[in-house]
Amino acid sequence: MPSIFLRKAQLAENSGPLALMLTLGLIHRSLRTRGFTLRRSRLSTDTTVSFFVVLLVNAWTLAVIIPALLLIVHQNDQLNFGGFIAALSSAPWIAEVFSLFWLSEFLTSHWYRSRRSSSDQFAGLWKMNSSNGPFGWRESSRPWARNLLFLVTATIIIPLGLIEIYQGDFLFGILSLAAFTLFSLASFPHNNYIESPHRHDGDMLRIALPTSHLEGTVYVLPSRVSSFEAVWSPKVKAEHLHTDAEMMSLFASMRTGSYSLSEPLRRLRATLSAYNEGVILQEQQVIDLAEWLLLEPHSLIASKHWKAKRPQGVHLIGRDLLYALAHAEYLVFLRKHLLPIHLRKRLGMLRKADRSGGLDADGSVHTIGYTEGLSGYQEAVRHIYALFNENVDHAALAPPRIPLPQSSALGRRPQSTEDYIESLWTLCLGHSESTFSALYMFCCVWFIEVGNVGGFHIFPFQCLSHQGDHVAWQVIWRQGWYECLLAQLIASSPLIAIGFAAGLV
Repeated sequence: MPSIFLRKAQLAENSGPLALMLTLGLIHRSLRTRGFTLRRSRLSTDTTVSFFVVLLVNAWTLAVIIPALLLIVHQNDQLNFGGFIAALSSAPWIAEVFSLFWLSEFLTSHWYRSRRSSSDQFAGLWKMNSSNGPFGWRESSRPWARNLLFLVTATIIIPLGLIEIYQGDFLFGILSLAAFTLFSLASFPHNNYIESPHRHDGDMLRIALPTSHLEGTVYVLPSRVSSFEAVWSPKVKAEHLHTDAEMMSLFASMRTGSYSLSEPLRRLRATLSAYNEGVILQEQQVIDLAEWLLLEPHSLIASKHWKAKRPQGVHLIGRDLLYALAHAEYLVFLRKHLLPIHLRKRLGMLRKADRSGGLDADGSVHTIGYTEGLSGYQEAVRHIYALFNENVDHAALAPPRIPLPQSSALGRRPQSTEDYIESLWTLCLGHSESTFSALYMFCCVWFIEVGNVGGFHIFPFQCLSHQGDHVAWQVIWRQGWYECLLAQLIASSPLIAIGFAAGLV
C-alpha cells in the first residue's frame, strides 16, 4: 500500500495539474462575482473562458502523460508501467473528452448559424431546448452525439478505474468511477451563473422582456453588425431580475385595477436605470443609436432590415416593442454628452424637455406624439413605423370598432374606439416623459383592458426560430462545463489532497 501512495506522490511532484485545478476555482469565483459580458463581434466572457478551460485541460493532460511516457520508454519494467497507468488515471479525462465535444459543437454552431436562426430543425450537433431553463445542454444535443460523448468517456474511465482498483488503488479507482457515474446520470445541481452580473456590449444589447416562464423572447437592439432581432432565449435570472420585479408587479396591479397612473412610468424608470448599469457603449455606438431613433437620413442602422416575423393581422404598436425602444432612447439620453451638437439638440423630439433635466433642446423642438387626441397618437405611430422602414398599417392608426369594457384608467366606459384612443392617449401624455414611455403606458393599459385584439399584440415582432443565438447557446453550455468540471474535481480530489499534504500547494 505505501508504494501506491508513493507513486501518487511522485506524480504530484508535478504541480501543474494542481495549479490548473486552483485556476479553475479562481475562474469560477470571478464569474460569480464579476459576471459575464455578452458580445457579438468580439469574444464574449463565455467564449473566452471556455477556450481558456480547453487549454487548461489539455495542458493538464499533457503535464501528467508526457513525463510518464518518457519514463516508460527509457525504463520498461513493471513498476514503471504501474506508474504509467497511475498517470493515465490522473489525467482529466472527463473534462478532456467534454472539451473536444464542446469544441466540435462550437465550430458547427458557427457553420450553421444562419440556418439555426431561421429554422427549428436540427443543424449540426445542436437543437436548442430551453423548456427547463438555461440548463438543457443534454436535451439540446443530438442523441447520437450525446451518447458518443458518454461512450468515449466510459471507454477511458471504466478500464482505468478498474485497473486502479485491481492494483490496490481503491480510493482513486472508486472515485474515478463514481465521478463518471454522477456525470453521466446528470446528478449534479444547476449552476448559479445565471445569477451573476450580465453586462451587455454595444453590439449585443439584449432587452429581456417580462415573462413568468423559463424561456421566452428577447429583443436585441440594432448596431452596425446586426439589425433589430427577436431571439428565443432561456431565461437568465440576472437579466430578468429588475424586469420581472418591476414590470410583472405593474401588470399584477393593473389586472386588479389597483395601480396609480404614475406607477407605469415609475416602474419603467427603475427598470431602465438598472439596465443601464450593465451596458458598455462606445461613443460611436451611442451616435448610431441616436441617428436611428431620430431618423437621420444617413443612419447605418436604419439600412438593416429587422430579423423577426410579424404575425398576420398584427401591427407594430405592441407593448414589448415599445419597452425595448424605451431602453434604446434612455441609453442615448444618459449619454447625450457623447453626441454631436445637432443630435443633442434633437433629443427633444423623443423626450419632453420640461420633464427631463439636461436636455439642450429649446422650445422650438416638438416632441413626437405630444399632441392631445388622435392626431398625437397617430404621429407617434408613424414614427415607430419609420424606425423599421415599414408602411403604416391602417389598423395601427385607426383600430377597428371593438367592444370596449369599463375603463379603469379613464374611470368610465368609452363611447367608441376613437373616443377610447383619444382619451387614453391624452391621459398617457400626462403621465409620461417621452414618446416611447407614453406609447408603452398606452399599450399596457390597452392590453389589460382590451387584450390582443384590433391588431394590437404584446409581441409584434416574434422569433423566426426557437434555436436562439450564440448567446443563448453559450448560456446553456455553462451547465455542461459546470457538470464536467465538478465530476473532474471529484475524480482528481485524492491527487489534490496528496499535493496539499506534500506541501506543494
